[in-house]
Amino acid sequence: MTSEPIPSPSSGATSAQNVLLIVDAESVLSRYPNPSLDAAAPTSIADGFIFFATGDKSKEIVTNDSKLTITGDIDRDLHVRARSVSLIAEHSVVMYALTADGDALSDPRLEVHTNLTVPAPNPDNPAEPGSKNADDHLWICTPKNSGTAHCHLSFMLVNQQCEAVGYFQWQVDVELKA
Repeated sequence: MTSEPIPSPSSGATSAQNVLLIVDAESVLSRYPNPSLDAAAPTSIADGFIFFATGDKSKEIVTNDSKLTITGDIDRDLHVRARSVSLIAEHSVVMYALTADGDALSDPRLEVHTNLTVPAPNPDNPAEPGSKNADDHLWICTPKNSGTAHCHLSFMLVNQQCEAVGYFQWQVDVELKA
């Protein structure tokens, strides 16, 4: 077990509102068996494959209907991350582009944190975790006023060897309420 402290990767982590995008990777690949392998021309996906957990209330799980409503403070950063639903991590998701049209949100920006110490299972003694180094990334944008932002999300699904198996895009309207 590591004795070094694991600092927050972002000084604004405690004051930001977190948005977790949950991608049903296996269903996406099942529905789109021949996805684009070109990041500049991703395959568009329908609703029903990406879900959200957001807000300060852990019970707020939002059904995917191409609309996300976020109630929060204007000028309080949104930290947007994506993870995949996968039984044995067959595929992971990496967001490589996020845009927002309109004046309700600032332009999203990518923030990468390298060489973080993160806990990892210790197969020899599961009750005593070990640690490993990893990189993390998130997208940050700031609500500027109440209204709707039309967002375009581009992501890739990668296999266990970190090879891209498909590039995808999805559109969502984000309604911001102060």
